[in-house]
Amino acid sequence: MATQDDVQKVLDPYHQRIRGVVEKAWEERRAEAAWRAENGMDPLLYSRTVANYIFDAIARIAVNEFAGDASVHVKVEPQTIKLFFKGGVCARFKKGDDNKLGQNQPTQASLAFEIADAVLLWFPPETAKVEFIWLANELNTRLERVLVIARDGDRLLWEYDIDSVVGMLVALPIAPTPEPPSVASLITPKTTEIKKTEEKE
Repeated sequence: MATQDDVQKVLDPYHQRIRGVVEKAWEERRAEAAWRAENGMDPLLYSRTVANYIFDAIARIAVNEFAGDASVHVKVEPQTIKLFFKGGVCARFKKGDDNKLGQNQPTQASLAFEIADAVLLWFPPETAKVEFIWLANELNTRLERVLVIARDGDRLLWEYDIDSVVGMLVALPIAPTPEPPSVASLITPKTTEIKKTEEKE
């Protein structure tokens, strides 16, 4: 069973790209919602429809992001995609529930991924299995966190927040520093009284 430190070392070069995949999917979802509103359409009724849309977008964007990377093997399956990272980590994207776990239909393939000591078909038996979990706000309108988690069935073994390991901070705009005034602009010439008197004479 892989430790958090082992997995984090393997994924370290990819953290920002993983987070970026989920962010781009949410950007697409917001654009779709805005398009519906602009065209007089009602918003989507069911939260599961939103989750399915975002999952589809994540899958498409992740394939484009990692398919050309020689250090990542992308396996596209009928209901999901799996990413196998050089170093022995296999991952999939999931929406997290209240326990920070992805939900699945209990198929043989999903159980093989969820049970810690189960072996994945087509992957080496020592492969570490993790999920990239995305969490939304309560209204399901904004992405809040992206986690890397390991599980054993319905039990969370460990987790870490991608933002905490890449130090993602929002850059605030900084006003330009005004240039200091020149010395010449600080000197104001004065007319002397003597000069005025000489001009009268």
